Amino acid sequence: MKARLLAIASTILSIVAFTSIAGSAQAYLAAGWDFSQFLGDGALTIDGSAYQNTLSANYSDLDPTFGAGAESAAFGTLYFNGSFGSTSVSPTGNLTEEFLPTAGSLTSNLDVPVVSFDAFTVLLDEGQLFSNLLSMVARDSVSVVFEADLSTVPETGGNWSVSFGGKTFEGTSTVGVDFSTDGSSYAIVDSVILDGSDAQFVVNLGTAPSETAFVRLNFDPVDANQLPIIDNVAISVPEPGTVSQCFAVMISLLICGRARGASAKSG
Repeated sequence: MKARLLAIASTILSIVAFTSIAGSAQAYLAAGWDFSQFLGDGALTIDGSAYQNTLSANYSDLDPTFGAGAESAAFGTLYFNGSFGSTSVSPTGNLTEEFLPTAGSLTSNLDVPVVSFDAFTVLLDEGQLFSNLLSMVARDSVSVVFEADLSTVPETGGNWSVSFGGKTFEGTSTVGVDFSTDGSSYAIVDSVILDGSDAQFVVNLGTAPSETAFVRLNFDPVDANQLPIIDNVAISVPEPGTVSQCFAVMISLLICGRARGASAKSG
């Protein structure tokens, strides 16, 4: 009987290992931004009055209703106010800010959320005031930080990744990608090169388990003609529970095996 239980345990552990590897491709969106909340081209305001240098996520597969809208704000925030290693951008409303919304939405990376980015009907029904086809442009050297927060679930993420659509008005521009689990100590992860083509970029960030993920994008445009544009930013983690479910099955099988062995002996 002991040999049989060990064989079962070995088999289930193999399944767990395989599922962990295969499951890493199955991710859910922790927090996402399509920047449609802003009033319009160059306007860092979501209410038409006050200007701001933070922006709540408006998409999350953890959102209990439609996966988009006001409740998604609990799971992510974009910072360009000096917090968490970001650049402190002063939102003056004078079109001089280093990081601004710009007219037009990119088509890359649209389908990451359960509800695709630019789902304006859902967003408006969920209380978003504006719904505009916008992306973000870096007009000067600037670092912006996207935070995903699972602490209210609560859930611990690992194998974090970030994806986004990106391009330039013309020419090329390099965007550096840094990652932190605490918003303080960042590791340089990668850099991507944007050009005039609207393209999807996916960067694997790290395996450290954490409730929060901070993704810092560093922009440094060469000149006014090669300005980088990003849109449809998504921070994702693998589907939770796969490995723990396999362990639960393993434990259940071991218990059943022992119970059967005990029953056979008593019989």
